Amino acid sequence: MITRLKQCSSPAESDVPAAPAAHRQADPRVTALLGDGGLGAPGHVPADGFDGVVIMHNASDIAPAWPQQLAEGARLVVPLEIGGYTRSLTLVRRGDVLHCEHWTFCGFVRDRGAAARTAPSVRLADGEVTVRWEDGAPGDTTGLEEALHGRRHESSTGLVVQGTFNFETLQVYAATTLPGFFRLTVPKGSPLVAQQNAAAIMANGSLAYLTHRQVKDAAGPTDRLTEFFIHAYGPAAEDLAEHFAECVRVWDRDVRESGYPPMTVHPGGTSDDLLPPGDVLDKPSARLVFQWPGRTPAGAQDLLAAGEQRG
Repeated sequence: MITRLKQCSSPAESDVPAAPAAHRQADPRVTALLGDGGLGAPGHVPADGFDGVVIMHNASDIAPAWPQQLAEGARLVVPLEIGGYTRSLTLVRRGDVLHCEHWTFCGFVRDRGAAARTAPSVRLADGEVTVRWEDGAPGDTTGLEEALHGRRHESSTGLVVQGTFNFETLQVYAATTLPGFFRLTVPKGSPLVAQQNAAAIMANGSLAYLTHRQVKDAAGPTDRLTEFFIHAYGPAAEDLAEHFAECVRVWDRDVRESGYPPMTVHPGGTSDDLLPPGDVLDKPSARLVFQWPGRTPAGAQDLLAAGEQRG
């Protein structure tokens, strides 16, 4: 949905009760259009662009029309899928670059029409295990079928948390920093995979995924303890598990208390040398740059501004 944002002419106007349905008249300030939302509202864009664009569905990409039809300094609010995890982002247009101003955990209906996308997937172990790639090209699953019929390696990350614990930034951190990242799903009660929907990585005919288990029960939820584990299969199981476990430890040390990182969205054709420092996640029409603590050089914020000017 695209809207030209306006304020009421007076505070009292917003407090007037709505008229009964039978007596309502069309609001002359509102133009309703039927069409593909990925194209924005061509032919209706104000001379200086829209004051704001709000997308009311999960989007797998940033459609080029959305930032192009925004006014300078205006905001795009979009529930964007990042590695299959949806976060509602408030993005501010500065030139050709969108700067993320706010993150919110959310979930909506997925996009449809020309923008609709089905993530590539492969089913393994007689269909019990499904691996899918929400971003990027599919990985090489050679050897995984055999690996899943072998011994499961289990190792602790060393991260033990108390009570109700929010690890939503860990999901995005893993999805944007781990090579070979994918999502893994199984039916409830699967003997092969302990987590129904898990963050996972693959390499060298092996896979590893993140899970957790309760290590101390208690009457009150705040007194319960949960430990994060990595389960892995295949000839490189131990190395892959340690690589994923180290990702969790670094997140716990550098990111956990920091919240979401600075992030910018650049046009899809932007070359690497015009991007600011950071971890890059490529979408079909956009390039996202994440500046995670501990992974971005000091002074990167100054370089980010320079990249904005060049982009």
